[in-house]
Amino acid sequence: METAKPKVSPVLEIRFSPVYAWLLMGAGAVFFLLSLLFASPIGARRMNTAFDLFLAVLSLAAIVGGNYWRHHRHVVARLTPRQLILRRGGAVNWTDIAQIDKKEIHVRYRASMGDSEYVCVKLKSKRPVEPGLAGLLLTLKSRLTGYDIIVPATELSCSAEFFIAECRKRMAAATG
Repeated sequence: METAKPKVSPVLEIRFSPVYAWLLMGAGAVFFLLSLLFASPIGARRMNTAFDLFLAVLSLAAIVGGNYWRHHRHVVARLTPRQLILRRGGAVNWTDIAQIDKKEIHVRYRASMGDSEYVCVKLKSKRPVEPGLAGLLLTLKSRLTGYDIIVPATELSCSAEFFIAECRKRMAAATG
């Protein structure tokens, strides 16, 4: 009896989160409303008309730019049947990945609590060291964390759990 291989889609692209584009469009809308308030006769005092016009044009540009950014988000990761292609980490064959995990860092500063999630990838064989300061910092990060590639979950448009599950499906399909 054969075990069924996990069904893997041919290519999956994970794009940058649209949250920042929406924040830019929201801030542009708020500043546009402020510029209308400054230019209106009900404003507390009349401001400079040139400033009102400048603020309105700048806020409209922010709205248009945020909408453009929302429709043209860059690809953070591309999962193909043979490789994991990361924007920062380069291409890695599925057979070269030893382990993929989700790590959380909990930070407390005064009364506020902050959590950061990361997708951490450990490779079977270490990558060659890049020359210069960038190579030194990557080597230091690898030795401190024990992982070769670290992707912040805030850069992904999906959850870290979904990304890891898709990676594990593709790792199983590549080795099996």
